[in-house]
Amino acid sequence: MHLSKVHFPIDVSASRFFLYGTLAFALLLVFSGVASAQAPAPDTYRVTYFDNNFFPVLPTVPVAFVHILNPGVSGAPTATLCASIYVWRFDQELSECCSCPITPNGLLTIPLTALTNNPGDHAGTPLSGSIAIISDSACNATAPTPTPDLRAWATHVNLGLLSPAGVRLYDVTETEALDTPLSTGELAEASSRCGFIRVNGSGAGQCDRACLSTAP
Repeated sequence: MHLSKVHFPIDVSASRFFLYGTLAFALLLVFSGVASAQAPAPDTYRVTYFDNNFFPVLPTVPVAFVHILNPGVSGAPTATLCASIYVWRFDQELSECCSCPITPNGLLTIPLTALTNNPGDHAGTPLSGSIAIISDSACNATAPTPTPDLRAWATHVNLGLLSPAGVRLYDVTETEALDTPLSTGELAEASSRCGFIRVNGSGAGQCDRACLSTAP
C-alpha cells in the first residue's frame, strides 16, 4: 500500500518574525540584567558649582569653601569613606581630581583655591565650573567604588554692586551639593579622565593637598 505524503504549507515570514522576536526579547533581558548589575549605587554622587574664583589674583575677593561630611551611616562605625573629587571647568574639561579620606562623623573643609591651583589641563586656574564628589569606599579617584553616604555643601562668591568709592563688592551664599544620579557613563568618564591626568600630568591636576585642609 502506498502512503502519500501530506505537505502542510509553512509561513516562512511568520516563522522568522517569531524567531527574531524571541531573540530580541532574550537579548533585552540579558542587557537589562547587565545594566542593572553595573549601575552605581544611589546616594553616592554630589555636584555643586563655583564662580568668580579670582583669589588670590584679586585679594579683596572672598574665598569659597567646600564642606564634606561623613555622617557615619554606611558600614562599620570605624569605616572611612573617601570623597573622590573631580573639578570641571565650565567647558567640561577636567582640571583636577583627588580622593580624600573622611572618618565617620568627620568634616573636611577645603578652600576652593586648594582644588583649582594645580590644573592638569594646562589652561590656567579655572574661574568657574563644577565640582563633582563621589562617595567612595575604594579611595581611588581613578577607579572609585560608589558607596553612600557622604554629604557636601559649598559657599559661592557672588558679584555685588559697586561701593560709593567705586570698589566692587561681593557677597557669599551657601548651598547643599545636589544629590544627583550617577550613571555608568559619567562614572567611566570621570575616572578615566582622572587616570589620564594622574599618569600624564607629572603631578599637575592632582589636588591631593586639598585632603590636608583644615580650614575653619
